[in-house]
Amino acid sequence: MILKDCSSGVVRYKGNEYSVRVVNGIDNEVALYFKEELEDTRMNGAEVSFSDSIKGCIKANCNIVIKRNPGYPAMDEVWMGECEILDVIEIVQRQQDIRVNLSISVQFTSETESRGKFFGTITNLSAGGIFMVTSQPLTIGEELTFHYSFKGTERAFKVKVLWGKLYSSGDNGYGLKFLDLSDGAETEIRGFVFRELREQRQNKLGGR
Repeated sequence: MILKDCSSGVVRYKGNEYSVRVVNGIDNEVALYFKEELEDTRMNGAEVSFSDSIKGCIKANCNIVIKRNPGYPAMDEVWMGECEILDVIEIVQRQQDIRVNLSISVQFTSETESRGKFFGTITNLSAGGIFMVTSQPLTIGEELTFHYSFKGTERAFKVKVLWGKLYSSGDNGYGLKFLDLSDGAETEIRGFVFRELREQRQNKLGGR
């Protein structure tokens, strides 16, 4: 089975992009739930980026049969898609990296000229990437930079948006992977993660 634990994803088809809720199926078949207004149709060869909490961000070629959701209105989504995963293009996030939950507020700069600078909070960190929460809407594939000192010297880090989700509060959450990470920078991040985890464990034991 390609997906292990996936609840969200992004469908790209003929220039359109849809954020979907994902329900794992069997034999590489999954159900996708759309909030956008669609029609009964087929999306053959659609590209879907699945956000899997165990395996990472999985980009795949899929055939999707769109139909009305029989669970509506008990379920929020009017439309659903029966999705067959044809082949995996790439797995672009290293979920096997040890990660730590934290809260670091930093200023990001987008390479999209109209975006400029904005603030976001890093809530999860590993040597493979970050999860960031911000009020700023971003697009899949957008590249950002931020500066931070994980050990001693402040460095510039470049990241790419892999997937995102919208919270009920109106904030946006995004999974991003590091780009062009030097060996030194990666070592500093790994060291920072281990130190944070050790400190959190010690604080938890001390609080008993």
